[in-house]
Amino acid sequence: MAARSDAQENKVEIGVKILAEKKSSAYVLRLQMGEGQLKLYAFITVFDAEDTISPSELIELLTKHDIKDGVDLEEVAKFCSKAAMGINQENVLIAVGTEPTAGRDGWLELIVKTAGDADFTEDAKGNVDLRTLNTFTNVEPNQKIGIIHPPEFGVAGFTVQGTPISALEGQPLKLVAGEGVQLSEDGTSAHSTSGGRVVFDGITLSIADEFVVKGDVDLSVGNIDFNGVVEITGDVLDDFNIRASKGIRITGAVGACRLESGGPVEIGSMAGLGSGFIRCQGDLRTKYLNQVQVECWGNIEVAHEIRNCSVKATKAIIVERGTISGGETVALNGIEAKHLGSVSGIKTRITAGIYFPEADRLNSLHHQQRSYGMQIKRLGAALGPLVKPKNLRKALQEAIELRTSLLTQRKANLEHEKEQVDNELAAFAAQDHPSANPKINVLGNLMEGVVISLGDTIEEISYEHTGPISVIENTTSGGLRYLDHSPLQVMADDVAEEEPEETKES
Repeated sequence: MAARSDAQENKVEIGVKILAEKKSSAYVLRLQMGEGQLKLYAFITVFDAEDTISPSELIELLTKHDIKDGVDLEEVAKFCSKAAMGINQENVLIAVGTEPTAGRDGWLELIVKTAGDADFTEDAKGNVDLRTLNTFTNVEPNQKIGIIHPPEFGVAGFTVQGTPISALEGQPLKLVAGEGVQLSEDGTSAHSTSGGRVVFDGITLSIADEFVVKGDVDLSVGNIDFNGVVEITGDVLDDFNIRASKGIRITGAVGACRLESGGPVEIGSMAGLGSGFIRCQGDLRTKYLNQVQVECWGNIEVAHEIRNCSVKATKAIIVERGTISGGETVALNGIEAKHLGSVSGIKTRITAGIYFPEADRLNSLHHQQRSYGMQIKRLGAALGPLVKPKNLRKALQEAIELRTSLLTQRKANLEHEKEQVDNELAAFAAQDHPSANPKINVLGNLMEGVVISLGDTIEEISYEHTGPISVIENTTSGGLRYLDHSPLQVMADDVAEEEPEETKES
């Protein structure tokens, strides 16, 4: 039978290895390894189809050359069948080795939460606060935030002859330490150098000190507790609380919420409904406050109005274009407003020159002292009649003795706590505050019913005064003095020396 060609179009690669050749009068056979000795190809030229190679002979030849695993018996059968039909063949793949596999690339295991679904927690009673979502972890400085895993080796491979091929190692992690992150010297871990929220984009690991909410704070956002600056472009609905270690900025309106900041606070307005609360360790700026309690370690600037609030500052309080009406306003460095009080005569208490943390602590101690005293007195009155009973049934006698013992112990505890308060009061001494300025500036009207406290003077305004005026204490004859307006930067003591007489009163 005449030989004919059925050659494949594949070309033999450069650098191949001839494993074996077998020549006879009936055919010429060549076994050739390629692709890194991972594949074995067979070539045959047939001269006599009646006496060509059989499958068993080909398998025996393969075994002789240590090719046992990976032989494609079906391809061997097809190869030998075509040869028996006189078909010449090239590049017939009859055996395959095992390629080595690459190991896992190096990777970063974050041990803090960067974002994701809400993680609700239960309190001791099993209640769940749906307003606290815990969608990320607050990171503190010098905190371990991630483990850097080295690349791993994969699985070794084998040539068609069974020779091992080394496993491939994965690629090392390309990690860039961004702002607020430091990698360990041995490259096995990442640590924070500042507080905030961890951000990882696949290459750069950093700490973001700003948490931005584009929109309103509602149930989809929840309460916010962040070690950095919180910025909100919308409103904050009632009953959602925000704590930020570096500052709070809110473009819109804030409802009956609690804001606590280790830095300044800037908000559009706040209607607290009597439960709103702001505590900040920096300046506070807003347009409007209504029914809010404020404790500020800085200046307070309100554009339009403070209404029915308790507002206290360790520096100045300024409502240059608006009104302070109702509630209590206390500032160390003076108070300035266009109008104080209201036409209705609502009680408005204004105090300047007082450092409120000390004043509040002193008031709290006096309150505790009175409370303990009253409780001790009542317990003493209750113990008086409980004289050791005589001729009573044993059960009743023991009950009275037990009650006497409990009341006596409670009285002793209260006396001990009162003693601690008494000692703190006795040792209490207000610090010297050079910036204290017992001075109130009124640019427009000082209304009837306003109660002003400056130094040792507390006086309720009995008729309206028209500004601009500065009000200071009359340290000579008592009461208040109403002087020509001077900036808050000018101290009350300096004004008193320059203007010994009242200059304006209407």
